[in-house]
Amino acid sequence: MARYDEISRRQFVKIGSGVAAAGVFAGLFGCAKGSDSGSEGSSDGAATPEATTTTITDLKGDQVEVPTKINTIADLWHAHNQVVLMLGAGDKLVGTTENFKKGAWVQVVYPRINDVETLVTGSGAGEVNYEEALSLQPDVVFTSDEEVTANARKQGLTTVNVMFQDYEGLRNDVALTAQILGSEAQDIAKEWERMLDENIDLVAKRMKDVADADKTKVLHIVNGKDYKMVDGRGTIVDEWIKLAGGVNAIEQNGNRIEITEEEIIGANPDVIIIGSGTPDQVEALKADSAWTGVKAVQDGAVYANPSGVFPWDRYSGEEALQVLWAAKALNPDTFSDIDMVKEIKKFHDLFYGFDMTDDQAQMMLAGEKPA
Repeated sequence: MARYDEISRRQFVKIGSGVAAAGVFAGLFGCAKGSDSGSEGSSDGAATPEATTTTITDLKGDQVEVPTKINTIADLWHAHNQVVLMLGAGDKLVGTTENFKKGAWVQVVYPRINDVETLVTGSGAGEVNYEEALSLQPDVVFTSDEEVTANARKQGLTTVNVMFQDYEGLRNDVALTAQILGSEAQDIAKEWERMLDENIDLVAKRMKDVADADKTKVLHIVNGKDYKMVDGRGTIVDEWIKLAGGVNAIEQNGNRIEITEEEIIGANPDVIIIGSGTPDQVEALKADSAWTGVKAVQDGAVYANPSGVFPWDRYSGEEALQVLWAAKALNPDTFSDIDMVKEIKKFHDLFYGFDMTDDQAQMMLAGEKPA
């Protein structure tokens, strides 16, 4: 269970709103520019014009000049929309993606998403409506795809690439987004990182004496649509498997790897996790004759990975919950005291200002859609 102080989002935003100093941001962002960059404070005490833009370095290493005050956001990466909501800037969203918008739980947690324009249709990088994006005149555009980033910049849109592939990148993504959004978002980001660290540390302490040979072997299936598409090593999925005290049953590197039935049987995982899975998909896999010889199926250790505002297992700030959930799924006796219903409710109150019920949290854990 999380060890951070049990304060609500409203409380710590109020506490932190006056903490961040302008000097701190100068160090983080680099060069800040005013509307009249040639003006200096004069000897008669006239104030220097307040900076209106600042230069940041995005996660691809590009320097981008962004406004110091962000009022409107277009987010063209499905996963990153969750980070924007988590950092308290959901009401600044003017453009989002079809993939994110249709999420069952985001509809419950943040129903205003239905009023946000859809700028990206389809999966992956999708099809981007640049004309519509321009008409919205967002202060900043967030992207993950290099081609989309380049095209958006050609349109004159202030565009920040926030793509990442691992937990270090996730931390950098949240920190950079918070820097761009301002001091309140930075306070929230610090609280989120504290929760993530505490959850990782708790699992590490309990699993430190477990030899690699004794760790739970995990097969992570990308989703319930294709049981032979899995996530290998060197991925963010592989990273949380290790953080949760397990080992990836697949030795190949890469996301979304196609494997054969023979490879599945050869891997013989102790636990199978279906990304964004449902109870029906779990039961269908257990009933599939191709899987009956697999240890995880024989032991009933097949689980649907929870999805919240975004799937917990991929590129989401909800990875802070994923580490605990996975540790409990892989090592139920070691983590029997972890109350995931309590953890889910706490996370949603703290980072979304949403009062989730016990029943809703149980449904999320089971991979069920909200009622």
